[in-house]
Amino acid sequence: MPDKPSIPVLDEKSEQFMASFAYKLSYLTLAIGYLLAVLTGSHLTIFNLLILTVLQVVYCFALWGITRFDPTGWRLVANMSLLVIITSGIGLLPFIGVGWDWLAYLVTLSIGVIYFSGWGAVCFTILLYVIAGLNLALLDKWHWSQMGSMLASLIPAFAFVAIFSFGMRILEIQKARAELLLHRLEESNAELEQAHRQLQEYASQVEELTIVRERNRVAREIHDTLGHYLSILNIQLETISKLQERDPARAISEVAEARRVAAQSMQEVRNAINALRPTSMASLNLSEAIARLGSDFEHTSDGVELVMDLETELPSLSPDIQVALFRAAQEALTNIRKHAQASKVLMRLRYENEEMELVILDNGKELPDAERKRTGGFGLIGLRERMALLGGKVSYGLAEQGGFRVSVRIPVPSPVQSSQDSEMPALS
Repeated sequence: MPDKPSIPVLDEKSEQFMASFAYKLSYLTLAIGYLLAVLTGSHLTIFNLLILTVLQVVYCFALWGITRFDPTGWRLVANMSLLVIITSGIGLLPFIGVGWDWLAYLVTLSIGVIYFSGWGAVCFTILLYVIAGLNLALLDKWHWSQMGSMLASLIPAFAFVAIFSFGMRILEIQKARAELLLHRLEESNAELEQAHRQLQEYASQVEELTIVRERNRVAREIHDTLGHYLSILNIQLETISKLQERDPARAISEVAEARRVAAQSMQEVRNAINALRPTSMASLNLSEAIARLGSDFEHTSDGVELVMDLETELPSLSPDIQVALFRAAQEALTNIRKHAQASKVLMRLRYENEEMELVILDNGKELPDAERKRTGGFGLIGLRERMALLGGKVSYGLAEQGGFRVSVRIPVPSPVQSSQDSEMPALS
């Protein structure tokens, strides 16, 4: 929003002689002065009447120019000087038999006080009063006894006109300020309406983005959950089919384990749909949850040796970060079980330099690019999206010593809280 200019003490509008009452009153006063000059003339002729009329017309024209074109600066000084000169000329007409038009001085004074401000109006009033005094002195041939009484009688008239004109000026200033404030208020209302419309649009966009983000999150939850537990169920069902005749007791044990995994899988699906965290983390901290995940992996992956390095001092982690690391470990172990054909797996969890790092390394075989994209593309994409929302990064690829390596890093700026001094709170 652009900055609004401050309200000036005196703006152009307040300097305009636009008040209709004062405007009409000036011409009415000039007309009355003209009639008094005619009626009080000592020797009225067509010649001096013509001169008086011409000066009055010129004065009215000059007054109209000031009110019409609103001069400022030197133009205003020039126009006011012209009015003073014409007023002085009208004041000298008694020398040719016309009455003294003292009302012309009052009209000029009114215009000067309206257009000039502060000390300018005061100086103009004094100057015009001095000119009126000189005019009287010339008419009375410098007879101070008569001139003094007339000058004294002009003081109340000058004071009244000056105060009245100053009041009109104040009214014009207040009117201009009120109009300016009203105009700004209308602009502010228009800007507020526009801002309200933009906020509504932004709210709609945010709502749409939130829905899309939540859909993606639920999709990741369902994929991570079903991909993990269905792979376990698949392996257990294959084991059961092989052990039905050869080792019925173990087959019964595998069936019981499969039922447990199926029940937990159903609960995880409910949690994903309801945007909840994994049930295994409802009562366990991160290290314990990953340890249980590794235990399930060893139980369902015959011939695979899993080494877990989880002995690290963990800071106070938010639920979102704990769930993200748990899902990363789950996705990596699921891919290893399904595709890697590995015999050894290393899982390491570390907190260093205000950053959580989870590394999963296996010695399995390398998959062709097409097979890797077909089998694990969505899981890795979902993992990247999940970490990006937390400011983390995911990197994966072939390890230098062979096999496949997945690394997850998430910044954790909170102070370190040793797990030895205070047990990690349960995630409820």
